[in-house]
Amino acid sequence: MNKKCLLILLFLILNSTLTQSQTVYIAPTGNGHGYSIDTPAHISRINQLIMDTDVNKVNILPGIYQQNDALYLNGGNHHVEVIGIGEVTFRSDFNYYSGGNSGLVIARSNISFENISFLNTRYCFRFKNNPVSNVSFNRINALNTSTCIEFDYDLDKTVADISINELNTIGYYKSGIRINGTKTQNIIITNTVINGLSTSTEEERDCHISGLSISGQSKNIFLDKVSIFNNIGRVDNCGSYQQGDGIVVNSGAQNISINNTTVSNSRDADFDIKGSDVTLNRIKSLSGKETRYNLKLWFNSFTCDECYINAANSSVIQAIGSTVRLTDSTIRIKETSKICDIRYNDNNASTVRFTNSVFLLDGQFNDILPHLEQCN
Repeated sequence: MNKKCLLILLFLILNSTLTQSQTVYIAPTGNGHGYSIDTPAHISRINQLIMDTDVNKVNILPGIYQQNDALYLNGGNHHVEVIGIGEVTFRSDFNYYSGGNSGLVIARSNISFENISFLNTRYCFRFKNNPVSNVSFNRINALNTSTCIEFDYDLDKTVADISINELNTIGYYKSGIRINGTKTQNIIITNTVINGLSTSTEEERDCHISGLSISGQSKNIFLDKVSIFNNIGRVDNCGSYQQGDGIVVNSGAQNISINNTTVSNSRDADFDIKGSDVTLNRIKSLSGKETRYNLKLWFNSFTCDECYINAANSSVIQAIGSTVRLTDSTIRIKETSKICDIRYNDNNASTVRFTNSVFLLDGQFNDILPHLEQCN
């Protein structure tokens, strides 16, 4: 190959590399084509931009992005990063039962979001009935939503390989994160804070509020370093039994791993688990002023390893047709603490056992033997 041909080949390779690494720009008042920071596009053009296979990054410039309806992201399928530069806020007029379908609907695969805030939007991100995979959310903030990240209850398409990291959602009507679907799988939630009551009044909360809700046939879900607080449901028109759980795993969901996770101040239970193959490792259930149960465990076998529990008002563990074992755990009790509330399901006996675990009363080791009679 002569020198001239070699130079042409190098130019073509370099030019191809450059064209495959295009960054585009969006601004609140943008009206340009978006291919330079001086000519940013309007947010309504985002699908046209991410359909361009040369575009691999969308920089959303600072400002308020007012919404009257949800924005569907369905352009293209190659990997694209959507990054908020500075303070980027999507805002709507959501008011706990109205306000339209605001937020972003994810209807394409291979996309990531970083450093974006949501204020008064019905959702932050929503998965409707579209096959989607390889989606990540990082450093997302939300205030006053219905549910920040929602996987629709009627999902029957595959939604898989979803990563949620450094989500901070405060004051929601239903849940911080609500996972559902028949083929929803492989979800990782890390370094996340979910706080139900900081801004919402009782009327602005659902009867069955929860920090994290997992339902349907969702499977292969991993939590690590998650904190969930203040889930107390509405009273009016909700029946006589006030609800509110930190983490709910309903029957049908399976293979859930909950690690290094703290839950407190849930009206009913910090952990309410009916799913199968659920493991609890180094969790903290701190209860609260009105919390009934630390753990409500249904119809399966459960282990809780290296767990810390501050006894709730009704009992530490309600076991319904379940076998439960706490290993290397610490349970802080009161004089009136009830350790176990044993229930039966179709004549299936429930048992609770403690291995290498300690019980503290006013910071001192306590003789727990009389209490353990409740656990057989």
